[in-house]
Amino acid sequence: MKKFDKNFLNLKLMLAKSLMHLGWKTYVSRLLWGLGLSLFAINPALAELSLEEINSIARQTTVLIAPGLTPEFIEELEANRSNPLASQSNPDGVWNPGSGVIIGRNQNTYYVLTVTHNFKQRYLESNIPHGIRTSDGKVYAISQVNDGRDCPLKDDISDRTLIRFGCYSVSIPTRVDGTDLAVISFESKSEYPIASLGSPENLGIGDRVYLSGWPDPEKIKDPTTGRCKGRVARRQRRLAWTPVTRKIAAETSEHGYNLFYFDLTRPGMSGGPVFDNNGFVIGVHGRGSADKGNLIREYCSLDLAQGNKLALESGDFESNDLERVVQAAVNYAPPLLYSQFSSGQSSNNFLSLWTNLNIDLLFNRQAPTREFINSALTAIAETDTSSGTLDVAVTDDITGSIDLQTEQDVVEDIYQGFTLKNLIRDEPSPGCEFLLLGDSCE
Repeated sequence: MKKFDKNFLNLKLMLAKSLMHLGWKTYVSRLLWGLGLSLFAINPALAELSLEEINSIARQTTVLIAPGLTPEFIEELEANRSNPLASQSNPDGVWNPGSGVIIGRNQNTYYVLTVTHNFKQRYLESNIPHGIRTSDGKVYAISQVNDGRDCPLKDDISDRTLIRFGCYSVSIPTRVDGTDLAVISFESKSEYPIASLGSPENLGIGDRVYLSGWPDPEKIKDPTTGRCKGRVARRQRRLAWTPVTRKIAAETSEHGYNLFYFDLTRPGMSGGPVFDNNGFVIGVHGRGSADKGNLIREYCSLDLAQGNKLALESGDFESNDLERVVQAAVNYAPPLLYSQFSSGQSSNNFLSLWTNLNIDLLFNRQAPTREFINSALTAIAETDTSSGTLDVAVTDDITGSIDLQTEQDVVEDIYQGFTLKNLIRDEPSPGCEFLLLGDSCE
């Protein structure tokens, strides 16, 4: 570029910054568009959000996803639960609620980004309705979930209620075939915030990320009996924070999982958002460490996990330990990464897949607004943590997790909320909303 052209460009950028201070955002956008730039090119670095602010964003955008409980489904679930040998014939369990995050809207249609393994092939083929619980306690019925694409996937993706980039079936040796991502939509006249979609490109090793989702306490060992806890109706949303330990190319990953972090996740959090410290969704969580997964399948226990996992939750994990583990992870081959760490898929991986669909949907690429953050902002106390005791403040903890107690973060009876009689309504179209307590549709 000639010197004159560079000076001219710098002059325009200076003018744009001045106009931004005067509130002329629309004019600035047009000016920069003509230069092939965007507002992000002149905006200063965003301020890092607090734990409470991240939690406010997560609270409003994280959803709970589960199949509807038909009478036959309930019978199978209880039979599986009471059978001590059930895990041998059905190692994946019968009912596995998951998580998701609202990432788009087109009029009254909301789009939720999640993982495809939240949708078992046999339930899709039976067209079992699914429910999506939003932050206000409403659950939306999705009655048409069968996309007719089988597993492994056949036919091209079209604009359907459920869009799968991969599939999940017990007939697949690895359970998942393809990329473990999906988008499911629901209809509502209510107003729900849309999560800001960002990029992990500038995310460095050791940078903190936040994970939000709905753990399944039935996958945890009862300390008094040494067995699975059995039926647990009450659910609490979990917020966890951890440094990034590694990033790899999606092309060399397993089913798209290319973002690694310490294992503070639980079964049920799959599909939940991964936020950066500015409140942008930069990934989707979907896998706990393979070491933990093997123990869950064999013992239904999270208490026997590997040493660094125990150190994380006991509060004994110090900064020098963190540095040592992160440095070592740089040289780990993917199999070792998957065995030692939880993992998620980057938002860039999702966007590259979505772009090929030619579906008209605009994502929110702007930073979360102060009004949005303040609307659900609450304090986080040290007693909210799963351990109940800390030797440092929550905000200063290198890693941590909170099982939240506020009304928006608790489902008192998940079984009641997802029972079929509460899901299906005599309405002219699917997507009728209902409350967890079974209130009639409006």
